[in-house]
Formats: sequence, C-alpha cells, structure tokens
Amino acid sequence: MFKFWKGREGKNNSVSESSAAIGNNIHEETEEQIVELKGRNIQRFVAPVIGLTVLDLAEKNEVDWNSFCKRGTCARCRCHVSEGLEYLSPPNEAEEKRLDPEEIDEGYRLGCQTKLEKIGAISIKHAPYF
Repeated sequence: MFKFWKGREGKNNSVSESSAAIGNNIHEETEEQIVELKGRNIQRFVAPVIGLTVLDLAEKNEVDWNSFCKRGTCARCRCHVSEGLEYLSPPNEAEEKRLDPEEIDEGYRLGCQTKLEKIGAISIKHAPYF
C-alpha cells in the first residue's frame, strides 16, 4: 500500500504543477468562469459545474480535500471562501448546526454541503480544524 501511495504522490505533484501552470493561463483569459480550489498540497483552477458541491468538484478534479461523512457533521471538508460567495448556495441547516455564526460570517463553509449555483470567479481553500 505504501509503495502504491508513494508512487502516486510523485505523479500528483507533477500533474498539479503542470495543471496549475495551465490553469493560470486559463484563469487570466476567462477569470469569471473559473473556480480556484486550494487543497493542502494541490491547487487547481477548474471549470465550475452547477449543482455540484465544493467537495464533489474537488474530488472530481483530484484536489486533496479531506472528507469523511459527507453529511455535514465531521467538518473535515470545512473550507474558506475568499471570493465568490454569492455564486454558492446559502448555508443550510447542517452548516448552521456545525459551524459557529461567526465562521459563516467570515466565509467558512462545509464543502460537502455548499453547492455551486451560478458561474463566476470563486476561490476556495480547504481549511479543516485539524
């Protein structure tokens, strides 16, 4: 298992670097249509998909976004939206139960609960508690 992961880790780094370089060019040309996802080690500029959660979008694009329950209880997918909050779904009941009101006001959301509702420039960083 370790050998498999170790070999894969090297591939992800080279892919992420080349994707980031490509993504930067795309980002400049079509800035309003790009979602920036920043995981712990991987940052990607990806095309938005209306209706997908932030976590689903990260997993689809192989961004290292930790998750466990996908129900809004563990908060391992907690993230900070620094740009484009208006293009995302409003906080739902699961987020309001798990996150403090101050966190929501500061732009923190749960990636498994937050859906893309409109296309626009969005920047999101994975920001778990631990």
